[in-house]
Amino acid sequence: MLEDLKRRTERVLAPVRIRVIGNDVSGVSFSEETVTVSFSAGGARISLTHPLLPDDVILIKNLANNIEEEFRVVGAFQQVIGDRREWGVEALNPESGIWGIRYTPPTEGVQPKVLIECGACKSAMQSPLSSIEYDVLLATGLISRHCDRCKETTRWKPSEQPVTSEMIRQSRQAAPPATERRKSRRLNLVMRLRVRNNWGVVDIAETRNVSKGGLCFLTNKIFNVGDEIYITLPFADNQTPVETPARVVWTRLAEDGRYYGACYLK
Repeated sequence: MLEDLKRRTERVLAPVRIRVIGNDVSGVSFSEETVTVSFSAGGARISLTHPLLPDDVILIKNLANNIEEEFRVVGAFQQVIGDRREWGVEALNPESGIWGIRYTPPTEGVQPKVLIECGACKSAMQSPLSSIEYDVLLATGLISRHCDRCKETTRWKPSEQPVTSEMIRQSRQAAPPATERRKSRRLNLVMRLRVRNNWGVVDIAETRNVSKGGLCFLTNKIFNVGDEIYITLPFADNQTPVETPARVVWTRLAEDGRYYGACYLK
């Protein structure tokens, strides 16, 4: 039973102001300022009005320290009020320090292994769970993860199948290298941004994709490779600009303007 696997975690129940950028369940880009419900080194529980798609990657920025990192959507918790719902998200880079707290590594063997099965093909495996996966599974009875047999993301639930030697062998297989799991992904997002350089060139442009390290945007203005620029993303006419310095690293001509690739400056 899942209840038998309850354990102590370094979870902090605190509202941290964050900005979430991603695509909703319909594939529409959004940016929403909200707060955390709780967080740990491995993930967070956040409150959003935008519905998410499990296994999607979103960007979360801590507005107190401006650290931005990628998180994988594990699943939904209960609906809070109206369209607002709580979501469990897993950190792709647990060592990022986005929450401003130093965590001690967990004792080896503390991470629970749960027998779960794919809801589509019914294949079962005894798998270790991250703290946020465990919380979502305990609360809803379902988590989303990739199924090697189905070759796609499916819903997984606790399994009552008898444990076999094959399941145990699978659980002992090495996890993917950390660098592979945490490779920065580009999210296809179309969103307004304000961009300017030191020479007075300013434009309200549109993103084409973003990542925690930079973005691609489309504009009719001319910037040069190597230019230092200042980006406000997302941009709204009624907001006070909060600029992030970046550098133009490539450019390409398009039918309706010019594409620019920019990387954020630390």
